[in-house]
Amino acid sequence: MDFRLSDEQTMLKESVDRFVAQKSGFEQVRAAAAGPEGFARADWQTFAELGWLMLMIPEDLGGLGGVTADAALLAESFGRGLVGAPFVSTAVLCAGLLARADRPRDQQPLLDAIGGGEAIVALATEESSSRYGLDAIAAQAKPVDSGFTLSGEKIVVPDGAAAGHFLVSAKLAGTIGLFLVAADAPGLTVRRYRTVDNRRAADLLMADTPASLMIADALAPLERAVDEAALLLVAEALGCMDAAMSITAEYLKTREQFGRTLSKFQVLTHRVADMFVRAETTRSMLLRGLSALDAGPEIRAAAVSAAMVTAIDAGEFVCGQAIQLHGGIGMAEENAVGHYYKRIRAIGRTWGDRASHARRHVDLTQA
Repeated sequence: MDFRLSDEQTMLKESVDRFVAQKSGFEQVRAAAAGPEGFARADWQTFAELGWLMLMIPEDLGGLGGVTADAALLAESFGRGLVGAPFVSTAVLCAGLLARADRPRDQQPLLDAIGGGEAIVALATEESSSRYGLDAIAAQAKPVDSGFTLSGEKIVVPDGAAAGHFLVSAKLAGTIGLFLVAADAPGLTVRRYRTVDNRRAADLLMADTPASLMIADALAPLERAVDEAALLLVAEALGCMDAAMSITAEYLKTREQFGRTLSKFQVLTHRVADMFVRAETTRSMLLRGLSALDAGPEIRAAAVSAAMVTAIDAGEFVCGQAIQLHGGIGMAEENAVGHYYKRIRAIGRTWGDRASHARRHVDLTQA
């Protein structure tokens, strides 16, 4: 696989880097995070105008037909800028699942709304006892004259607080089905709350809630889509690490102790070097994961889990060391490095934690 950026990818990267530099300063991020949705709707509309929300929608469904490597460029820059908009959950994960629906043409209006910045859709798969297992669910789908109804719970739905629709997994005739549920559907209770990284999630309680069937046998498409989304979280974590290192290196150059800047203390510069090595290892594992996406499901899953374990460990080290090198000010609400650490912590518990990914990798690679 050739990892050099194409001309189109170079322009895409320059576009998102310019957005982050101009419109996603730390104070702007804090102001957006304080709002009810945790991000700025004006930024979301800018994403639509720039074509980013159409990037992962297939061309035959009105999109740009991009690949996961394209979206990773956006995700990495969003991590660097602490951009809280639901790009991965809506424009990649849910848009991809809608495009893989049993009748994708029927989903054209919703896909158009996603691409135009008018709709936010969130994936709801996790339950209180599922432990990140996409097939370990108790929610039930029941056929009725008008379609289907769903009963059960879903917890910690990423970006669920702002969603107008949910894609919900439920048991259906011995398989796992995927259903579309409107946020204002009868029988649906949505509990919205703030997460540790100042973003917004939701819990769902469904009681004979009307739903439309998207994919009758959804487990394999779900596994593929969640693996793609997990790699984008790795890219976002890499952006967080890069930013934390940059801020820390600049701090060491300006902060003085004993008449010398901290950058003159060799033990501290060695620590920054260790941070750099951890981040670059994550980049290598991200590229390996991207190259394995079109391999067999087991090869893909093992590569994705290896990348996630690497990113979680590296992110904890890099952002944790950034706080340590800043001292107490590193955990102040007004200092960015603590926010990068919080985002890393949240990434490490989205669609799988370190233990679940390590276990999956071992299960898939042991002789």
